[in-house]
Amino acid sequence: MKAVLFDLGHTLIDYYNDWRTPERRAVERVSHMVHKAAPGADEGEVSKALLGLLDEGRQVKLHEMVEIPLEEVLGRCFDRFSCHGDRRLMSESLEAFYGVLLEDRKLVPGAQCMLAGVRGMGCRIGLVSDVAWGLPSRFPLQDMRHYGLDRYFDDMVFSTDVGLRKPNPEIFRMALRHVEAAPEETVFVGNNLQADIMGAKNVGMRTVLKRSGFYTHDDGIVPDAKISSLSALTRLLESWRSN
Repeated sequence: MKAVLFDLGHTLIDYYNDWRTPERRAVERVSHMVHKAAPGADEGEVSKALLGLLDEGRQVKLHEMVEIPLEEVLGRCFDRFSCHGDRRLMSESLEAFYGVLLEDRKLVPGAQCMLAGVRGMGCRIGLVSDVAWGLPSRFPLQDMRHYGLDRYFDDMVFSTDVGLRKPNPEIFRMALRHVEAAPEETVFVGNNLQADIMGAKNVGMRTVLKRSGFYTHDDGIVPDAKISSLSALTRLLESWRSN
């Protein structure tokens, strides 16, 4: 075992479980800002338009396994309401979406200790993360620095930097190249059966499911192991290394 790759949200850092509620709060805040920038824009119409664009983008992401940056979605909305090119509005809108994540953000217990343990085993450590709503990667990086996780990682691959989303096999292959490890030398740890476990297994990695509240069951996707706490991961990896 040469490397361990991790998902971020609900694997190392917990955010929301009900994403629709924070999304609507963010949309309401953005709609209010658009109305202030273009007083003729009705807040209800802006909200309806932005929610529609977000839903439209989700379908593309799901079926094509590509990322659509939030800046692109917001830009299309701003164009409709004559706010094109307003850099301050774009910056404040991105912060509004990130802000709702901060309302329910906490470190998964044991994350730092576990990462230190994996590092102590001599493994390279990488990250493969889809970013909520296609926010720029500086936002999840900010979270990782806040909790002191970034120092453990040799490399990080974020969906908004590469234009791909899990389970697209290329985003996993990219991460493997960056940590200079073959699939059979690598373990992937994530909380999502469809995106994390299926995606990693499809390129030949061994997989560990981190149980979380953000989870959709699928009998057809079977991880190599399941853990309920990160403290169990180091013991599991040690047992695999000795076999």
